[in-house]
Amino acid sequence: MNIYVTSTDKGNGKTVISAGIAAVMQSLGYNAGVYKPIETGAIDKGKFLISPDLTFVKMVDPYITTHCTYMFKSKTIPSIACEFENINITKEDILRDYTILSRQTDTLLIEAAGGLMTPLKDSFFSFNIPILLNLPVLFIITPQAENINKYLNELNTAKTAGLDVAGVIINKFSVYSDNPEIKLFPELIEKYSDAKVIGLIRNFKGSSIKANVLIDEILNGIDFEDVFRMKIPKLNKD
Repeated sequence: MNIYVTSTDKGNGKTVISAGIAAVMQSLGYNAGVYKPIETGAIDKGKFLISPDLTFVKMVDPYITTHCTYMFKSKTIPSIACEFENINITKEDILRDYTILSRQTDTLLIEAAGGLMTPLKDSFFSFNIPILLNLPVLFIITPQAENINKYLNELNTAKTAGLDVAGVIINKFSVYSDNPEIKLFPELIEKYSDAKVIGLIRNFKGSSIKANVLIDEILNGIDFEDVFRMKIPKLNKD
């Protein structure tokens, strides 16, 4: 039950959704993990670097397994960070760490660095990772009509690359909105792409998110069996 989680922009809630899904699975008794092959904008603690995204995951549930293969201090795309910090990203390192984590967990969410066409190193792009690891892709987007072209292009990129799209989760969505752009957004995504909307998550207010609130929202807002494409016995009591 492993899946690659991606989005086109920072702020779409990729880490929040990944942490929430992992926390729900952990609460159901599965060993869950969140793996970031590449993290940019890592926090420098002098003798070591800290991943802000994985720190958030641990805040939601400290028992979730987390790991990052490459951490860069630079707040830029990985290919540029590699040049600045003289670090070489290799497919072999990512595959090795993924294989180890897969053996330690029942379900693993692999969080992308940027959109599918984000260059990681030379001719190695973000979309190459789910191909390398043979993973379905889960898209996290927000309901902004001005970004519909970007989202559809990203979904088309996935199709062209031969990726298996598990579905789309729309974050920061309000079912009570009077804005027709928001209300019709799920329909637009499904109408103009082959992707299925499998989750609607409301917009959390404030800078901090309480773990129990996030877990409840994720559990009730996402079709987990669509995400993982299998019946999850621990999710069904009957």
